[in-house]
Amino acid sequence: MKNILFNLIVITFLSVLFTSCNNKTSKSKTTNIENKSITQAEIYNTKGYELLKSKCYICHFEKPDPSKMNQMIAPPMLRVKEHYFPNYPNKEDFINAVMAIVKNPSEEKTLMPGAVKKFNLMPKVIYEDEDLRLIAETIYNLEFGTAPKVRMQTMELSLNNGEKWVVKPETYKIIQEVGTKISNFNADSVAEYNQLGKDVFDKAKFVLMDDSYSGELFNQLHNFFYGIEGEMHLLIAEKDIKKAKQTTENLKIKLNDFYLIFKVK
Repeated sequence: MKNILFNLIVITFLSVLFTSCNNKTSKSKTTNIENKSITQAEIYNTKGYELLKSKCYICHFEKPDPSKMNQMIAPPMLRVKEHYFPNYPNKEDFINAVMAIVKNPSEEKTLMPGAVKKFNLMPKVIYEDEDLRLIAETIYNLEFGTAPKVRMQTMELSLNNGEKWVVKPETYKIIQEVGTKISNFNADSVAEYNQLGKDVFDKAKFVLMDDSYSGELFNQLHNFFYGIEGEMHLLIAEKDIKKAKQTTENLKIKLNDFYLIFKVK
């Protein structure tokens, strides 16, 4: 009787242990499947891309199209990623940032002030959180490639019939503050240079969102900031201290162009 009882206990224990191991193995396999990397080709067959195409490409081109520049009513998705990825390289942070701006569009929170000025603030759209998360994740994962250089001829700085463009004292002061900050900046931490890039971007955004500027004067201000946009984004995302310092020097040089084209009232 004792032997029978002992055998039953052993069998029960082994059964529980085996079941537990199977569950762990099953969970492990599920986790691995969920976390496996997906190729670019596979992205185009996902629900996330279908949602991106059906809900977002109505207004946004996937990338700039030189033959359809007059048809653009929103910035291309490639440009969206170019602006958001340097600020949010972490995937979850990127997803949260995109979800936040779509759910509650705001001039104060936008990372694309030039686009807002050109196309206006995007309307508030109502998507299911699950769908919106899939869209944001797809934008993060998708490699949009590089944009064709279609704006170079229209982005050149030029004088106003041989005279400097006149800007408000507030604008001039902002540029002076940025220039002084960059000229005096010296740090040994790349994180501090990343923050410098964000600070410069915030200042640029403040000027570009100024509704008192319009016409060719606004275009010239936009051209100027477009010229330093690359350095701003590089500085925000840079991981190498030497490259961050070099980018800061490049930014300092380009900022001096402001005084060649603009003057204060």
